[in-house]
Amino acid sequence: MVMAKSIAEALLEASAALGNQPDHRRDAALLLGHVTGLSRSVIIAHPEALICSAHLTHLQGMIERRQAGHPMAYLIGTQAFWDLDFKVTPDTLIPRPETELLLEIILSQPNTGPKTVIDLGTGSGVIAVTLAAARPDWSVIATDASIEALRIAQQNGASLSNLSFVAGDWLTCFDGIAVDIIVANPPYIDPLDPHLAALVFEPKSALVAQDNGYADLKVIIHQSAPLLATNGYLLLEHGYTQQDTVLKEMRLAGYDPIAHCDLAGNPRAVIGHRKETL
Repeated sequence: MVMAKSIAEALLEASAALGNQPDHRRDAALLLGHVTGLSRSVIIAHPEALICSAHLTHLQGMIERRQAGHPMAYLIGTQAFWDLDFKVTPDTLIPRPETELLLEIILSQPNTGPKTVIDLGTGSGVIAVTLAAARPDWSVIATDASIEALRIAQQNGASLSNLSFVAGDWLTCFDGIAVDIIVANPPYIDPLDPHLAALVFEPKSALVAQDNGYADLKVIIHQSAPLLATNGYLLLEHGYTQQDTVLKEMRLAGYDPIAHCDLAGNPRAVIGHRKETL
């Protein structure tokens, strides 16, 4: 039977089991807070407080899963993005800081009143929820082909009245409407990319695309143009080696595209403005 231990003892042992580096100590504290319900401030202020055996057993199981490579976001069930915390599960991609670039681009555009936005492949809903919260006069539609992911997005956006959800494969479920903004962070990793080995816990359908990673990007580009209102635009995240091809495809579809880089200086997104002649 596991004996009760102090917070300080539990953290020391958990951190050592993970490797005892600064990020391991942070992970140990997050896992301890998750299994006990204690806040970070309580954990710091009361290292002498005792942790019961049941919580220690739960913590040991979480440590073992972390040692096996399970992402922290899935273990604690949340991931910070923009200025919010989002529920995530293995049914959803873990939000990356790079994707915040899409929000920066959208929110930096001239805000000339209410707009209709479609967020394709919403996953946990980070883009749709953040936009709906930042622009209460906008109507935001979050879509995903995964019903399980859409349920998580609905939970994350439950408090927002200007946010709705549609199950569907990209833009095939929309017809006869004109929207102002279409945004997507679609799958764009080549099925043969060696980096996939480090992403085994995340849903492959949210990561991998055929045609060397371009299949979904191309589908969205060519499906989107007829649905955009005049002066509307399409915004896509893509892989760091894919920008030239995305720019080319957007021009073929009748867009005026502009390339963007992320904070690390990597090519990461393209915004395509709808031409008047479409």
